[in-house]
Amino acid sequence: MTAINHRRISISGSLAGLFLLITASTSQAAFVFTGQNLNVTYQETGFELTDTIIAGITDPDISYLDGSNIGDGIMLDFEFIDFDDTSVTFNLRGDGPAHANPDYQTTGLDGSYIITLATADFFIGSVSIGSMTDMIGVELDKEVTFNGKNIFFDISTLGILEVTPGADIGSITLNVEFVPIPAALPLMLSGLAGLVLVSRRRIFK
Repeated sequence: MTAINHRRISISGSLAGLFLLITASTSQAAFVFTGQNLNVTYQETGFELTDTIIAGITDPDISYLDGSNIGDGIMLDFEFIDFDDTSVTFNLRGDGPAHANPDYQTTGLDGSYIITLATADFFIGSVSIGSMTDMIGVELDKEVTFNGKNIFFDISTLGILEVTPGADIGSITLNVEFVPIPAALPLMLSGLAGLVLVSRRRIFK
């Protein structure tokens, strides 16, 4: 096969990969939580509960005594986790010991919630705090962190405003942006690599 044919194949591969990359990015850019398979875990030292859910099937998705592992295992009345298209809301109850701020109570739990994407086609691009009501002690990169597939929310030290003893509820909404990972990317990169290789051979021939 001649160098010209090699180059034609490389260019074709690059263009095909680029077209698929653009098409996939456009079609997948609207990825949302709703309808997706998620693993929701509560985890602390020596203890873990996980629920596998399809987001948006129930409203809220996980709540007190709803038959789920987390709802039945650790949640109290009025607590829930609810997924919207690009956000997740936690309702948490201040039913633990006093917080460092005397106007607030802790949750009484020493662990974190972990939300895990089941899909292989998307990464979590960013997480921000959309709103927070009657709650303190939550900061990005401290209590709220993330990586490609997981959001971590440490609830061990946050405080819930004490309005009515024994029934204090705080709420926080985390906004999430997703990054598509099209399957066309390896094809485009391999085509570009081939094109560079053929060009180098022609230069030094």
